[in-house]
Amino acid sequence: MKSVRHRIPSECWSVDDDVAAQQFDNWDYVLDSVKTASKCRVSCDNPFANCLPGDHYRLLAGLIFNLDRSQGPLSLIDIGTHYGTSARVMLDYSPDEDKVTTFDVASWKSYETTYLTDNDFESGRLTQHLEDLKESDVFNRFADLLINADFIMCDGPKDGIFERTFYSLLTTVKFPKKNRWLLLDDIRFQSEMPSWRLISSPKIDLTSFGHFSGTGLVNISEGLKLG
Repeated sequence: MKSVRHRIPSECWSVDDDVAAQQFDNWDYVLDSVKTASKCRVSCDNPFANCLPGDHYRLLAGLIFNLDRSQGPLSLIDIGTHYGTSARVMLDYSPDEDKVTTFDVASWKSYETTYLTDNDFESGRLTQHLEDLKESDVFNRFADLLINADFIMCDGPKDGIFERTFYSLLTTVKFPKKNRWLLLDDIRFQSEMPSWRLISSPKIDLTSFGHFSGTGLVNISEGLKLG
């Protein structure tokens, strides 16, 4: 067998009986985003930034670029800053009027490698919060920001706790009805597959165009529903 750089344990689960997956119908947005992803190149030194398929960054670029901005500037949220690649893509593939907010438990400057710059923050376009959104008191403090966001990306620790807890907290707040998306990374980790399956809002597995470990898109225009 040919060598494989990275393996993760996973499973194959049927999708025909996943009602939320069968209800997804935002195909124009997905197709436009995949087309953009196929043509764009991310300006970033991350060695995986331009892997398509294989990683989610060019797909993210397409999804951000093709968001509906007919009602004005958008609020974009990145959960799990780490080296800042996703935040970098959000900044580079959205107009200057859009705002990006990123959450992590460690400062972007604490990493030896980062793809963010001081200017990103000084420009007013990017804000980082050093907070853990699985904690209910923290979540409640940022609830208004979350419910008014137009696009949320969640790339958490994949520990079977953070994501499930965060999703549950999202179901407790009332979202104003508008076009809104939740992009989830690593949905094919065994720790995350039950959480992905639990989502009953319209959703689509975009792994073939995203991260090999699983990339899922959820339409949360009417909030996130589980069950």
